[in-house]
Amino acid sequence: MLLLSDPSCVLVQMSARTLRDAPAYRRMSRNPLGGLPMSRIASVPQVVTAQLDEVRPAAMESTQLQLVRSGSLILQQGGRQTRFQPGDVAVYDVSQPFEFIYPDEFATVIVQVPTTELGRIDPRLRDDSMPRQGASVLAALLRATDEHYENLTSNSRKALSRAVIEAARSYAGDDDRDERRSRSAAVVADRARSYAARHASDVTLSSSHIAARLHISRRTLHSAFADERETLGQFIRSVRIARARELLLTTAYPVGAVAQQVGYLDATSFIRAFKSSEGATPSVWRRRHLDRSFPDHAS
Repeated sequence: MLLLSDPSCVLVQMSARTLRDAPAYRRMSRNPLGGLPMSRIASVPQVVTAQLDEVRPAAMESTQLQLVRSGSLILQQGGRQTRFQPGDVAVYDVSQPFEFIYPDEFATVIVQVPTTELGRIDPRLRDDSMPRQGASVLAALLRATDEHYENLTSNSRKALSRAVIEAARSYAGDDDRDERRSRSAAVVADRARSYAARHASDVTLSSSHIAARLHISRRTLHSAFADERETLGQFIRSVRIARARELLLTTAYPVGAVAQQVGYLDATSFIRAFKSSEGATPSVWRRRHLDRSFPDHAS
């Protein structure tokens, strides 16, 4: 059962900018829906941008479901722009940067579901404005919740929250939560490896640093590597050692300089890591391989 105190279930911080020079208003209420945070918002035309840097990583591991009650919504995320009309539901990943454009006065309902319950939604699904299985059911559930919230009992709200989650899973087109989690973990692992490979020479590179850059928690990052061939730390070390081998063979840098070039704070830790990987210290390894490559060098 989801709890409101669950740190992964917090509405994302946003900044808003009005689009017209006219009297502004903003009506907003935050309500629990059986453990799921829910916001009901009505306001003037505006642009709303997610402030992901102001939210702790654990709070961003979720998907938002937004029912457009009136007006329209343009969602920008992942280099794509999708328009939603009244009655449509926008589904988007809160861990990735996003922006809302409300061209007209609007009213909307937003429910946030942790990835532990739903998994990550394929961003390509945003392009079809929900013509998938579960779309109409999800929209009807959110509309009914908004219209009758004050009259719902606690048990009714809990039942609705479960129904919303199931409808969202159906929308995703995959009822196998374990399979969704596996795919999601593989995506996170690939993104982490890509980032680590590009920044392996950075001595400040760490799992905390990578998690922050990917807008996920360290726990999610480490979980993504649970079924991988090597851990994130092992991957970073392999990238650094590969680069070190290249520098040892193609430059005359001393070992200390090579250590700094590949992301080690000091030569001692570099030598230890290199010997563990290659079976010899950097100096011995360099001499052996140079002798093999240039036989005359040995004489």
